[in-house]
Amino acid sequence: MSSIFWPCDVARSGFCYGWDHPTLCVAGVLEAEEDSHAEALLQRVARSAETQALIEICGAPRVLGRCVLSPFARSSYPQPDVDMFCGSSRAHSTTYIYYHRHDVNSLRFYALDSDGTRLFELQDEVLRWSLKHDFSHTTSLRSASNTWQILVNQWNFAKFLEQFIEHEQRGQTINIQEHSARFKERSKFTAIYEKFHCTIDAIESSTNLFWRVTSFVFVYSREFSITVQQTESRARKLRRLLRGVQPVPNGDMRLKSSQYIEFYNTLWIILNDLIIGIALRQILRQDRQAFLHLFKLVFEDKAVHEIRQILLWLDSWPAGLKLNTELSRFYSHSFMGLIALWNRGFRTVIPLIPMLLGALELGSAFGVTMALAMVCDIVCVFMAHVQLCYLVSVTVYGHLLRLTASLWNLFRGRRHNVLRNRTDPWDYDVDQLLLGTILFTLIAYLFPTVLVYYILFATMRVSIILVYASLETALAFMNYFPLFALMLRVKDPQRSPGGIYTRVEPTNGGNGVDVFVESHPLPFAVTFSQYVELWKRLAKHYHPFRLVWYVVSGRVLDTIPRTYVHSTTR
Repeated sequence: MSSIFWPCDVARSGFCYGWDHPTLCVAGVLEAEEDSHAEALLQRVARSAETQALIEICGAPRVLGRCVLSPFARSSYPQPDVDMFCGSSRAHSTTYIYYHRHDVNSLRFYALDSDGTRLFELQDEVLRWSLKHDFSHTTSLRSASNTWQILVNQWNFAKFLEQFIEHEQRGQTINIQEHSARFKERSKFTAIYEKFHCTIDAIESSTNLFWRVTSFVFVYSREFSITVQQTESRARKLRRLLRGVQPVPNGDMRLKSSQYIEFYNTLWIILNDLIIGIALRQILRQDRQAFLHLFKLVFEDKAVHEIRQILLWLDSWPAGLKLNTELSRFYSHSFMGLIALWNRGFRTVIPLIPMLLGALELGSAFGVTMALAMVCDIVCVFMAHVQLCYLVSVTVYGHLLRLTASLWNLFRGRRHNVLRNRTDPWDYDVDQLLLGTILFTLIAYLFPTVLVYYILFATMRVSIILVYASLETALAFMNYFPLFALMLRVKDPQRSPGGIYTRVEPTNGGNGVDVFVESHPLPFAVTFSQYVELWKRLAKHYHPFRLVWYVVSGRVLDTIPRTYVHSTTR
């Protein structure tokens, strides 16, 4: 029993041509008088320079046999009688497996699944058995993954080979690069892209002091400003759009489709970003007074006056908790002094808040992502006093913890060995033990007061980090959401395949079955793989257990590095 892969749209008699390695795959049918004429045409096509890339990935085509279409076929699909010149004869039973010949310009193609070795999942036990014992094709010396990839390439380029032969029969020539000119031609914006690229290169290599200082400031400010990072990200996307869809080597359908999806997904993201940003700009403009009131409520009343009230409450023995009076007063007066100093600066900035909202409106005109980036920077700047108070409290708390750990080793008669990073037994003098006892007494009396103020600002810091993480997640969502890929998956799944399977249908008479090679749509897990990785990193960095451990151990809480987020979404 032999298996032949046959195109669904070929239903005429003549000489069938295609490939006999790794299995019999028919690409089309030639209507020639003799097989020598068909073979001569294929040899002329194979010798042309334009088909060399096709031969490298699919193999050299040849005449496989003569086929006659049966008028009494019980199937709605072609089931010709084929007299093969190689590998099989008419006496053998033949199983036809139908595949679709996709046009190259349609960007529909077949693709293997992730492991690259499984061809398809057969749903019929008889067909699985027949293909398992099909010895009509020659044994390949390559690996299984390469063998199946060659067969998939033959399916993908069968239509192109037929079109090339038709042009050759009409005495015309076609270039493999020109055939897919719709997607490989130079972009209309190539001139703009080249000027933009030359300008960037000139700025980077410029010896002018102004440009060198500007580049230095930009490079180092993006480590601290989300707005600068978003500007750089938007410039990178515009550069990608101006570059357009580039030619791919050897007509790689997967790479070309990937470039196509990436190009239009970037375009859709930018357009949707601009649309939502313009809508947000109108909201900010219409409700300017409400946003000014909200701004003052959050950054003055909540972040200044309420914190001051909490500090005064903690300094007056809250809930019967008797803190160390002198230390508590020192803490509260120091922190209130820092907050008062910051509030004095904030009051000088209050007249400029309408200008800040105007800048936020202007940024919204460039997209909602720019507005989110500016909000992130505003939160960092106007909550800087909380960050400063937290750093002071965590520094004191961390030193007390380390001192307590040293005293614990002292009372156990052990000492930390820095060179070997371990604790070794050690004999201490009486003076050392007495000094340790005095220090432990001081820590026992002062530690509850330090702990209370540390918990206060650690809780505020965790709240700010959660707000910041939500804004960064929304920013990454708006910057890299695969909107076009999802639309393409619904509209035309064959343009984003994620594997191959077989579909079995009964024939019209009900005595047989027709087998078709179909494509799985790209799984959602692959489409959202970047978001899964981003979510894993965010969940790992902001995990509640990790945050609690950092708070308990006195380690500094910080937001996730921006480069750590960019490395998953580029």
